[in-house]
Amino acid sequence: MDVRYDYQAGFWGIIGYPCLGIIPPFIEEFNFPMRKNCSDGNTGVLVNGRELHEQDLTVLSSHGLPTIQGRSYINEFSGRVWDEETGEELNGVGKLAPTLLSLTAVFVQMNRVERLKRGFGMRAPGVVS
Repeated sequence: MDVRYDYQAGFWGIIGYPCLGIIPPFIEEFNFPMRKNCSDGNTGVLVNGRELHEQDLTVLSSHGLPTIQGRSYINEFSGRVWDEETGEELNGVGKLAPTLLSLTAVFVQMNRVERLKRGFGMRAPGVVS
């Protein structure tokens, strides 16, 4: 099973699947280039160089990320998001944490990550492994 990791934002997942969670960013041991299509995305919207899977785009757009095809965004773990082409920061976009959990669980998990200053590991669900 091949794992992908977004070095800037801490998003991780299994190659060919949507994002599975968030761990701390900037882990040197995981700092490898991500393929544009590593999550088997077909939305035309890129975040940190990865084309978003439809499930990821649904979650991120509920936080305010635009869904315009052909756009590329940079997202930091801090929650800052900007348009890669124009350099314009997107105000009003909440912290982005793609996950398979419900949005309520996402907010709970993000608060725990912020409070404890650590993630909760990289456990792939049984349906993926």
